[in-house]
Amino acid sequence: MKNIQYENGTVYYDLYGKGIPIIFIHPPGMGRRVFDRQQKLADKYLIVTPDLSGHGISSSSIQYSIIENYVEELKQIIDNEKFEEVIICGYSAGGAVAQEFAKAYPKITKALILSGGYPKVATIGLNLEYKLGMKLFKKSQKTLARVLANSHTKDKGYREILYSHMLKSDFAHWYKFYDQTYHYNGVTDLDSLTMPLLLIYGANAFWINHHRVYYERCPNHHVVYINNAFHQLPTKHWQPFNQIISEFIDSKLI
Repeated sequence: MKNIQYENGTVYYDLYGKGIPIIFIHPPGMGRRVFDRQQKLADKYLIVTPDLSGHGISSSSIQYSIIENYVEELKQIIDNEKFEEVIICGYSAGGAVAQEFAKAYPKITKALILSGGYPKVATIGLNLEYKLGMKLFKKSQKTLARVLANSHTKDKGYREILYSHMLKSDFAHWYKFYDQTYHYNGVTDLDSLTMPLLLIYGANAFWINHHRVYYERCPNHHVVYINNAFHQLPTKHWQPFNQIISEFIDSKLI
């Protein structure tokens, strides 16, 4: 495990494999362990999984916008590793960070991958999902962590890993990440995302995959659906998820 000193804290991240770097960005609360199954890609690529500040074992050091802060944390990691180009992959609300990074640093963003991505909360279903999650958070962070862990995998051992890792998070920080991505609106300048863009959706998560229409203005976007899947693609459907990423990189970037 490696780290960078950022603001008034420390951000930790794991590195696996070698090759083109892929940085995976987690949603609120979950931390880097939600991408354990993406370590399988390390035989072809360099997999980078950070605990963004306030999550997992990284310190909580937010001084301003969480999304902007996370963008700069990622840039610090890239500078620390001396990466010339990276692929950025954001999962769920982590996609807001991924999109803003790609807009801020287009020259080093070789490609952008969004798993269940959305540029704003634009459906009744996603709006309700946010409100229920934030309401449950205020009532019991442990209960929300348990719900999230259970919804992401049937593997009991992995459930406990996800659950215990979420409970390491700074709860105020976790909620702020929720709140700022709930109000995030990155629609107006989506056409600036000219790099290859891969959108991966669960075919059954209609309240999420409806957001694909916003990305039609991106000149180099590609959409793939995983059948019989909802939103938790990196964990519950990691085999086709990883394969889709690998095929995208091999066909579009190499």
